[in-house]
Amino acid sequence: MNINWPLLAVITWFLAFGTGVWADMPNPFNLTNILGFLAFVAFLVYYRVTYKK
Repeated sequence: MNINWPLLAVITWFLAFGTGVWADMPNPFNLTNILGFLAFVAFLVYYRVTYKK
């Protein structure tokens, strides 16, 4: 079984970000969540550029 570890890391990071935003539901747009989202986007872009086939 060949596991795509970088893609698994991207999916896990997205799930962690989503649960963190859900936990802050009364005010989901705060600095922590914005920085977390930017880190997720940066990691996703890095993944797409680095592992392009």
